[in-house]
Amino acid sequence: MKINLCRSMLAALLCPLMIAAAADETRTIPVQFKPGTTGADIKGSITGRESIVYTLGARSGQFLKVDLKTDNLSADFNVYIPGKGPGDDALYASALGDNSYNGQLFKDGEHKICVFLNRAAARRSETANFSLSLQITDKAPAPSPAAEKFSKTVNYGDIKFTVTFPAKPGNSEFNIASTGLTEADDTFNVGIEGKVIDVLCDDITGDDSPEVAVIVEANDGKRSAQVFTSYSKKSFGMVNFQDVTNGKALDGYRGGDEFQFVENTFVRRFPLYQGGEKTGKFRQFQFKMEDGEAMRQLKLDRTTNY
Repeated sequence: MKINLCRSMLAALLCPLMIAAAADETRTIPVQFKPGTTGADIKGSITGRESIVYTLGARSGQFLKVDLKTDNLSADFNVYIPGKGPGDDALYASALGDNSYNGQLFKDGEHKICVFLNRAAARRSETANFSLSLQITDKAPAPSPAAEKFSKTVNYGDIKFTVTFPAKPGNSEFNIASTGLTEADDTFNVGIEGKVIDVLCDDITGDDSPEVAVIVEANDGKRSAQVFTSYSKKSFGMVNFQDVTNGKALDGYRGGDEFQFVENTFVRRFPLYQGGEKTGKFRQFQFKMEDGEAMRQLKLDRTTNY
């Protein structure tokens, strides 16, 4: 089974790329919103190893929304917390997600948004013309319309599941539909707050009948999972996923969750923070499936720091 590295770990691997960029031509541009507004739209252009760092003052608890539109798919942006910059761990790296960021900030001060070309494009001296939209609000802004649309099909053998969001234009539900089950192909509409960003599929019960996890990102950037299970390849239904939502187990939590099916477990992991800074450590919750009276239960089995 292939296990994906979590986004925050992969973001650390981008640091050498940004160190190289920092050694070349980097422009720093302070951003100030016009009176009475909460955002700004900026147009720019970079060529080769050029990069532009936009600085923006914000308070802990506020929400930052970043949208990058460009004519060169090799252009990316990183978001850095106060005191950090190119060459450091990024709060968000678009190369590992998409060209939109929407999350709650946890530190007062000057945040940085760095726009740059990836290493291969920089070596070819390519040019990227771009439009960067920045927004700071006290309440979570709505996701970008383009980011809301989602459709993905996953399969386990001949059984397939298709997840579509939104289920209908304008609503806040996703639809999951099955094909290949022997008794009935079912469909569910599930209401969520946020957007669907991924779908995972594997068998963790050992009965050669798959489980599905729909990964949801809320407007504040934090993630959760809706889990489904199939029964002997005949039908499927929802699982009571008893996730960890409060208590000391979430000390040091600032979001950045990654979910994965690993052998006979479902895993949630996230980076740990202290005083608003990443510690370089991670916490992992491991859940196991149990039978229940009305539905299967996904319960916490083990907590690990590493």
